[in-house]
Amino acid sequence: MAKSTSKRQKPTVMDRISNLSDSLLCHILWFLTTKEAVVTSILSRRWKTLWTLVLKLDFDSHEFERISSSDEEQSLNQHYHQDYGNNGYRFTFTHIVTRAWAIRNLNNANPIKHFRLCWDSNDFDPIHAETWVRAALTPELEVLDLLSGFTQPFKLPSTLFNYAKSLVVLKLKEGIVVNPPPSSFGFPSLKTLLLHSVRYTNGDTFSELLSCCPVLQNLYLETCIPNYGNNFKIIVPTLETLHLSLYPYLQRVCRLEINAPALKYLHFRAYIIEDRPLRNKSLHLDPYFTECLPMFHNLAFLYFKADGCLWHVLPHLLHRAPNLAVLVFEKEYAESDVCDEEDISIIKRMFNEVVPICISSHLKTFHFKGFEGLTYELEFVGLILKTARFLKTMTVSSADIDSEEQFRVLKELLMLPRESRTCQIAFN
Repeated sequence: MAKSTSKRQKPTVMDRISNLSDSLLCHILWFLTTKEAVVTSILSRRWKTLWTLVLKLDFDSHEFERISSSDEEQSLNQHYHQDYGNNGYRFTFTHIVTRAWAIRNLNNANPIKHFRLCWDSNDFDPIHAETWVRAALTPELEVLDLLSGFTQPFKLPSTLFNYAKSLVVLKLKEGIVVNPPPSSFGFPSLKTLLLHSVRYTNGDTFSELLSCCPVLQNLYLETCIPNYGNNFKIIVPTLETLHLSLYPYLQRVCRLEINAPALKYLHFRAYIIEDRPLRNKSLHLDPYFTECLPMFHNLAFLYFKADGCLWHVLPHLLHRAPNLAVLVFEKEYAESDVCDEEDISIIKRMFNEVVPICISSHLKTFHFKGFEGLTYELEFVGLILKTARFLKTMTVSSADIDSEEQFRVLKELLMLPRESRTCQIAFN
């Protein structure tokens, strides 16, 4: 039998990724920052300008503080600005972002849908930042994410309030200054608004901003109370999710008003300021908190997080949420925070006088975070178990308890009487 003289041919290596369509490759590049997307331009001629087709620009000054790899240097040198010094390349953030916009315009790229600018460095320039934001303001823009740090204030361009009609998500962080113009058209499509340490020109600016968002569904707000003066109002009929973190300043008392009848999810976090010479808590929510809260008939999930003893605030929220099914209570105390007899008595009154309807008739899940095994904590958990008829899961998470203490606490928890026969207790 004759031997075959044919030789096995070495399989050809296929570049399957490069054979994908432009639209699919752009979808992959969408999940990268612009810097990472530009680096792919060195792969081949096919990839050289592919990043300009991505309808997203994502610039973070922290990513450009140090460029060390040769691949990055080569790709950035091809597309950005080069400055010779110390036998290498040095790029300023302004040069890089400006060059990226120029290359996209040169390639007649389509308007972007997503623009993120994080410029948290000492070379922040409000003029360039405004130029780039204005360039991003097209009828197609859906997501705008801005962070300018605190080196210099950056006033949000007034044109944003008139031309961002398709904007769905707006995120403003730190050194951003907001001042809606009187004749603003607002954001008719905006559903998600995130405001983190944003500055406002006067006490009415925040309310004016919310009035510019007629279909707002999700609000994430972290702020220092004096930004709003003495009255703090969240009036949004369409709001479904609210993440609220309040930081009071000195001893100012603030009147909180929340009017969101469609609210389904509430994450509440607040701090109190202690007047150390007098040892009195300077509370920023009472005594007006109760009278300004409407009924949250749709609220099913409440995450209550407090730095300090804010037990008296929780009952007010519970009585306003009759259909609450999930309650997460997180205690985040500083070493100086000590609950006194008044705080403990509030816990007792909350259940001995009138048990919130949500606890007795709807609550199914309760999670206590930051548990330390103290007497009033066990009493609070015991009252929940004693009155929650339909409770299915009780989870207690310890702060920093050794194994011996954990065993003692778990034993006490299991001995507490339960109204719900199907309730399962977990301790971790």
